Amino acid sequence: MSRRTNLIAFAIAFLMLVSAAAYAGAPLKGVDVKLGKNPGGSPAARTTNADGKIDLGILPPGSYFVVIETPKDVKEADAQIEIKGAAGATIKKRWNFAQKKAFDAAANATARSAGEEKIIFTSDGSHPIEIAATTIIKSKSNIANN
Repeated sequence: MSRRTNLIAFAIAFLMLVSAAAYAGAPLKGVDVKLGKNPGGSPAARTTNADGKIDLGILPPGSYFVVIETPKDVKEADAQIEIKGAAGATIKKRWNFAQKKAFDAAANATARSAGEEKIIFTSDGSHPIEIAATTIIKSKSNIANN
């Protein structure tokens, strides 16, 4: 390959890396997260640290719910919520602060409007649970269902 081709390939790879990092957004520190036993548990509030995370340690086996409170300085935005250590697999959801609802990242407009009011996960009682919240930078689009 020529030097010019190598330079172009490097530039494209660099731009893709920067774009991916920008989409992931910044950690959401100071966000109140309510966690309770599902169903019917009274929720306890925890606040995300500077890294946008909450370490819950090992929870007793069972089903739990998470609700994300809207920070005072956020008007219209989405967050990516990731629950690590949940039985089965890591859970990734988008949380819409305006609607106070969760939905899958690939959801269309109809699915987003019908989102869930809480994120439900299961603890197996063996793995520590960690919740991470980051901002989502929305891409601008003229497509109505984006």
